[in-house]
Amino acid sequence: MMNEDFSIIKDLINNANNVAILTHILPDGDAIGSSCALATLLQELGKESKVYLQAQLPEEYHYFFVSDLIEYKKPENVDLIIITDCAGIDRVGDYSNLIKKCDNTLAIDHHKTFMPFAKHNFVSIGSSSASEFIYDILMNQDFIIDKRIAEFIYLGILRDTGGFMHDCTTSHTLRVVADLLEHKIDAENINRHFMMRTSYKTTMLLKTALNNLQMYNLGKIAVSFISQDDLKKYNAVVEDTGGVISHILSIDTVEVAVLITEASPNVHKVSIRSKNNIDASEVAKDFGGGGHAKASGCQMYGQIFKIINALVKAIQKRI
Repeated sequence: MMNEDFSIIKDLINNANNVAILTHILPDGDAIGSSCALATLLQELGKESKVYLQAQLPEEYHYFFVSDLIEYKKPENVDLIIITDCAGIDRVGDYSNLIKKCDNTLAIDHHKTFMPFAKHNFVSIGSSSASEFIYDILMNQDFIIDKRIAEFIYLGILRDTGGFMHDCTTSHTLRVVADLLEHKIDAENINRHFMMRTSYKTTMLLKTALNNLQMYNLGKIAVSFISQDDLKKYNAVVEDTGGVISHILSIDTVEVAVLITEASPNVHKVSIRSKNNIDASEVAKDFGGGGHAKASGCQMYGQIFKIINALVKAIQKRI
């Protein structure tokens, strides 16, 4: 852990009036859950606080009523910026300059690839998620966790553990979840919505990805791609690819699965998932990315087939 004095966090919050919550670009469940949990807490403490996103909230997160928490314009006149679930300043996107200019910045993260970029950096690589780590911080400093905050934290843990299937799920993770259940959260419907539901767009993108599937190393490596034309065909966006890579990884022989999605012309979002002893974060790091041992990503530029070739070679070195 990079900084163990949680009282610093409480002091920063108590002394702030206007707090901006930031997270990484293309936010996932942990990014949304952890940031919305913090924004809710801060609002309940009487602070002016919003989660500032750089793109529209993915449709699946409309399950939670978050219009009071989300803002899409750049924050102004804030006296504290908290960045959650973000391993480096490059992952903040267009808001990175705001962090550099702000006197009080706090990063809360759990990635082993974390590179310090805030004035105060708190990192727990033993935590399943930023959401789990935030739970520990709140409990340590006697903040009150109500049902709404508990549901956001549960969402983050649920998604980053893959429904408690990834090896980042520890006995402590499950003890945290047990406590969250004591807050009467609607775990059944959250589980069903976020783990057992898919849209028509995602289903058609899965079909496309399976049609484009390429196998290497006797089926140990599986790579697929979704182009800009594919997204336009189904009026979809990058966020609609969520869950597609899990289907590819589920193939019995596959140890590493890669999904490459063309976010804009020649700009590709790369998702990497792995089983067994292959560290996906090490592969992503080769291309300026990072994440977890079993789930990581990066952004790459250029022609799709050159990108596939580079990724396959990077994975083959580790098979």
